Amino acid sequence: MGRNRILVFGLLLLMVTGILLSLPAVRKQISQWLQSFQTLPTDIGPKLPDRESDQKVCGVCHSDKSRDFNKQFQHAPFVKWYCQDCHAPHKVGSGKHEFVVDIDQLCSTCHFNKLDETTYIYQHKPYRLGHCTDCHDPHASDYRYLLRVEPNYLCTACHKMDLFYDFPYKHKPYEIGACADCHSAHASKYRGMTKLPGKQLCFTCHYDRQSETLLPVQHKPFNTGDCVNCHGAHATPGEKLTLVPGNGLCLSCHYGLNDKLKAGKNEYIHTPVKEKCTKCHVPHASAKPALLPEARTDLCYLCHSELRVDFQKPSHHPVGNGLLECDGCHDPHIGPGPNLVRKAGNQLCYMCHLGLESTYEKLQHATKANGKGGLGACTNCHIPHGSEWKPLLMEKQEPMCNKCHEKIAKARINHPFGEKYQDPWHGGTLHCTSCHGPHGTEHEAFTLLPKDGFCLKCHGEKIKESDYFSVHLKIEPRNEPKDKTIDTKVPPRSTNRTEVINKKADT
Repeated sequence: MGRNRILVFGLLLLMVTGILLSLPAVRKQISQWLQSFQTLPTDIGPKLPDRESDQKVCGVCHSDKSRDFNKQFQHAPFVKWYCQDCHAPHKVGSGKHEFVVDIDQLCSTCHFNKLDETTYIYQHKPYRLGHCTDCHDPHASDYRYLLRVEPNYLCTACHKMDLFYDFPYKHKPYEIGACADCHSAHASKYRGMTKLPGKQLCFTCHYDRQSETLLPVQHKPFNTGDCVNCHGAHATPGEKLTLVPGNGLCLSCHYGLNDKLKAGKNEYIHTPVKEKCTKCHVPHASAKPALLPEARTDLCYLCHSELRVDFQKPSHHPVGNGLLECDGCHDPHIGPGPNLVRKAGNQLCYMCHLGLESTYEKLQHATKANGKGGLGACTNCHIPHGSEWKPLLMEKQEPMCNKCHEKIAKARINHPFGEKYQDPWHGGTLHCTSCHGPHGTEHEAFTLLPKDGFCLKCHGEKIKESDYFSVHLKIEPRNEPKDKTIDTKVPPRSTNRTEVINKKADT
């Protein structure tokens, strides 16, 4: 059924066409329309030059250009002898070099893909002036992009780089003459005609540094992308292409430290400050404050590993807990003492132990006690980092006190002390400091209470005779034939001293 419909429709179409063509008016209109195609002009548009004549005519006089055909890179119009694409014909012997358009605009008639660069703020002077042939040969060259000379020497023909030649550290692209690795040849949106801004350009090669941008503490020049604030782009006298060798670069910005170093000529300077700041600081970014590679105290242990043992002893300064660090006592850069302490002598201790200065400095321990640390120095008795004996003592308390108080220690009759005896007043073992203040008190003999008040703290209660125990003290002979002993009674040792002291005698 569908096929029959198509046949009927085709027959009807042929019949209508035949009827129309039989009409004279229709045939006349079709005839006029066909004749119009035969009368169209054949010279519409510009007349193309005779390319064959370019070679025959131009080659007669400009035979010197024939040697350019042997070069590796050739301009397309030149190799095809399309001379009239660029040059206008001239009279033989006139010596003129006419061009089809002004020479400064000639290249852009074909290389229009470079026209966008005319809007860029930074433009290479030859490009801006249209002097393309300053860098490119218009016919042929042995170098890519039709450069006039070898790329390694093209830029330095105009950009004299004598300043950098003698520097020991050179940027690799500069050293091999690959200026185009970093700079655009024609125009750029960025200062210095660079292909990308700031650190984005550096990261194209130094991509291993890009992860440092994720760290929380960043050096300001690195954070802002101003790599050239510290590094030279071509060549420098400093290692890692730093603009200034050694620590001179860091001190050029951190002038506060620089002034301090100049003012403290007679003070002690930390070795890294003399040699290289990067021994303690990371130059770009870090997870630690002050651009440190490790936590403050852990960083010190990298060089001073022997001190780690001191801070693990039973009595030690609480260093490394975030409240107190090594730099609390030691200046990491410069200090008045050989150990870079922030203040000299006892003044360092008083920075934390404020209450001692008003009492200790006025008393005999400060005015008469002498030792390794000097007259009245805290370090005569205490080790600053860590000790086996509390509180940071150089040795056990009694032997240390006996070194200076030898007469009292060797007295024939003395108060009992040591591990065998309990301190009923304070608890624990009975020591010299159970009765005396080691840093001084306002009472005679540095006693903790005036006169006999401190004695009564232990001996002021009536205790059953059975609660005492006898102690035999050996007395060295003095004009006697042999040693003798005396008996004394002391309260018994007890884990709870109040149980003994508070016992009342039966009335």
